[in-house]
Amino acid sequence: MTEVQPFRAIIYNTDRVKGDEVVSPPYDVISEELKENLYARSPFNIVRIDFGKVYNTDNDLENRYTRAKNYLDEWLTKGILKETSTEAYYLYEVKYRKDNKDISMKGIFGRVRLTELCKGVYPHEATHSKPKADRLNLMKYCKANLSPIFSIYRSQKRDHHKVFDKYLKKPRPIYLHWIWTVSDIVCG
Repeated sequence: MTEVQPFRAIIYNTDRVKGDEVVSPPYDVISEELKENLYARSPFNIVRIDFGKVYNTDNDLENRYTRAKNYLDEWLTKGILKETSTEAYYLYEVKYRKDNKDISMKGIFGRVRLTELCKGVYPHEATHSKPKADRLNLMKYCKANLSPIFSIYRSQKRDHHKVFDKYLKKPRPIYLHWIWTVSDIVCG
């Protein structure tokens, strides 16, 4: 069985930055033009860490990953980012339109223990080696997972619906994405 636990998250300090200025789409859909726009939007836009610029002068000591680590450390020191004080799960919902239909995707952010492939965790798609190497390098340098992995799960009891229903009654919208902190779940 896959082990999922709460964790202490690193989040933006909304007293210091505006959410709409620091958010970014997933790295794999960002064009160079969009990256430039995100850089211009704020000196604290997450794209600087998650999918920073590459320069011709980059080397082993100065590159996309070393700059990401430097930004992460600097923003934590300056209070732009902060670590939550308690471990929690984070319920997540995103709504979007496709083919004239409103679609809602719900999920949960949690810490998942690495496990042997096909022992509770199965690959969902063929992934390419270059993006995998990029994400691995980013994790190694920053010592953080900045790109959540989407997983699909099945529950015969459907207990997870009760958790969502309890917390999603009081939405706190962040544009078209909603995130709820859940620190009082007892698993077992």
